[in-house]
Amino acid sequence: MAIAKSTKRGAALKKYREKRNFRQTPEPGGKKARQAGNSFVVQEHHARSHHFDFRLEIDGVLVSWAVPKGIPEELSSKRLAVHVEDHPLEYGGFEGTIPEGNYGAGNVAIWDKGTWEPLEKNWRKDFAKGKMKFALHGQRLSGPYLLARMSEEPNWLLRKLDPATHPEALEAEPESEVAAFVPPQLARPVTTVPEGKEWLHELKYDGYRLIAVRKKGEVRLFTRNQLDWTARFAELAKRLEALKGGDFVLDGEAVVFDSKGRSSFGALQEALKSGKGIDFVAFDLLHLDGRNLRGLTLSKRLEHLAKLVPKETGPVRRSKTWPSGEGVELFQQSCKLGLEGIISKRSHGTYQPESRRDWTKSKCRPRQEFIICGFTEPKGSCPAFGALLLGSVENGRMVPRGKVGTGFTDQSRHRLLKQMKPLATSRAPFPASERGVTWVEPRLVAEVDFAELTRDGAIRQGSFVSLREDKPASEVHVDPVEATGGRGSVVAGVEISNSDRVVYPDDGVTKLEVARYYERVGELMLPHVADRPLALLRTPEGIAGEKFFQKSFKSHVPEHVKVKTLDDGTEILFIHDVAGLISLAQFGVIELHPWGSRLPLVDKPDVLVWDLDPDEKVPWKETLGAAFLLRDCLADYGLETRVKSSGGKGIHVVMHIKRQHGWDFMKPFTKAVAAKVAEKNPQRFIITSSKSKRSGKIYIDWLRNGRGATCIAPWALRARPGAPISMPVEWDELAEMGPRGFTIREPVKEPASWKSIEPQHLPVSLVREISGGS
Repeated sequence: MAIAKSTKRGAALKKYREKRNFRQTPEPGGKKARQAGNSFVVQEHHARSHHFDFRLEIDGVLVSWAVPKGIPEELSSKRLAVHVEDHPLEYGGFEGTIPEGNYGAGNVAIWDKGTWEPLEKNWRKDFAKGKMKFALHGQRLSGPYLLARMSEEPNWLLRKLDPATHPEALEAEPESEVAAFVPPQLARPVTTVPEGKEWLHELKYDGYRLIAVRKKGEVRLFTRNQLDWTARFAELAKRLEALKGGDFVLDGEAVVFDSKGRSSFGALQEALKSGKGIDFVAFDLLHLDGRNLRGLTLSKRLEHLAKLVPKETGPVRRSKTWPSGEGVELFQQSCKLGLEGIISKRSHGTYQPESRRDWTKSKCRPRQEFIICGFTEPKGSCPAFGALLLGSVENGRMVPRGKVGTGFTDQSRHRLLKQMKPLATSRAPFPASERGVTWVEPRLVAEVDFAELTRDGAIRQGSFVSLREDKPASEVHVDPVEATGGRGSVVAGVEISNSDRVVYPDDGVTKLEVARYYERVGELMLPHVADRPLALLRTPEGIAGEKFFQKSFKSHVPEHVKVKTLDDGTEILFIHDVAGLISLAQFGVIELHPWGSRLPLVDKPDVLVWDLDPDEKVPWKETLGAAFLLRDCLADYGLETRVKSSGGKGIHVVMHIKRQHGWDFMKPFTKAVAAKVAEKNPQRFIITSSKSKRSGKIYIDWLRNGRGATCIAPWALRARPGAPISMPVEWDELAEMGPRGFTIREPVKEPASWKSIEPQHLPVSLVREISGGS
């Protein structure tokens, strides 16, 4: 569809240009396009107020609306859309940061893009009158929408229309190619079953996900990673070839059902030896007779599927679906019957390969894949081996995930040992306390059922299910949300609302995962945060949204959080226990920055910190050297220090002291220590905060020490991509850590030097000696 040009809107770009200084902003100057087009773009804009910019290409420009609460994706949602100036077409590809002091200052990122088309013949006249129905064909958004002007400009209303009333917006399109493999749509793990009219629910099957492609009568079966497993499922392929009709692409699961009608992955593994007794459960249809169905709603696709696969029983069957309102009961019943759980899907969603947006999975018990890293010697009557040592790759590093010694038959033990022996190696991927471990190359993937993850990231009460030959070891990492096994969103007695909200969008870390992380490290953190005044970094909409520091509460005080007014009138907030920590996470807090002193003696510090903050040009080895130099400088005076990662590119050197002296006495001391280190190499170090003078140098930040000054707490998260942690380490482990540091998805440990901290005495004479007699 191409929109014919009928009016001249190019003059409207004058207003766009008048608002911008293109010598200061990276935004495109832009010209009106000469050719007609039909693009649309949605940009997420973190300006003074977070909003989304919705833009439709009309007559060579992008007609634009600012939508404060986001584009509606559900039929019941309506959004205010504020009509703003037209933008040039080049703006549709713009991403970047508009500098402070400029119009719309803040970060701009593309949220969705695609094409649009009007749904009414006389749409231009309707648009001029303030009303237009149109269809979007984007990566996220699809289907019919309505834009309607309210009582007066610039306020419009944007809403999603029911696809059933506008089927022309989601017609099946002719395929540009014949039937072929399509990467499957995926489901994200959630802790509560989604409720609402738009959701359909079905049972989760315990088998192999397969994409079945029938082309010219011949069926080929592919795993989700496009491995051709037709030969392994030869009998199944023949049954699919017998279906009536022409070419198709089916999404489904190869399963084996036991006598109680439950799918069993172990039984499937056994059945694969003969290739018999395996059923195919189809739950989506992506292509049929040369037509691409992926742009249809799920409800429409299921109608087509019912014609191709009419039965809900038999060796080739259609998955049964339950309507909205029955999801919670279905999940509860599936758990009682010993099933895996349920899958929930938006009925009006289109099929988005590899997307996790419109499908969710609620699991009765945690089950995940782990990499087999080694095995122990057999004990007693146990044949072949004792237990498997498991791991997962997190940010390029193999981390231990405990061991599993149950769930095997004698036959499966011998068979697995035969597969592991050729992979034996002398290289240990991580330290192990067990003796007699045989390490193996990390190639085999085991699916394990378990009760929960412990604080250090290891599985508890694990039971081996089977090997997963359809998933390479390189793709195995632990998803802590899925590891909750579909349990509720109450953490340490605190109800977590909006638990599925994604806090770290690039990493898929949800609000619930943040809360469970702080539950996991709570007892470790308490000595460093309890009864200390706190500064908090909140990101209520996730780290891509607005961030702000908070040192007090103007109105609502979260449960388990305390407030106090100090003698000088300063209002502070603090916590006593883990419940307080979780309440802060529920309140959208990511980072906790405590004072270096605690109640009631807030004017006498017990923690001093030097923050080594390197310029981007500084190699990691130089930052390491600075940390050791600072340690040795204080050690020369008989003073002990500890060390932790900053959660960024820096290192924190920490000294714990007795609460003897006031901030006015200790602050010059910390500056003097920084100066002594900087004097050793002025070309490498700097102790002034001026960024213009820090190019190529390491800033030794001593200003973290003072009344009201703060530093990120040990084990606290940082609001940065990757979900990094300010992790305490031993000095001899610092070099091994590397500049990447640690993240939320790695096991948490407590170094021995941090377990029982004995504050050290600082004689007045020593402080004065180091401070130069002041």
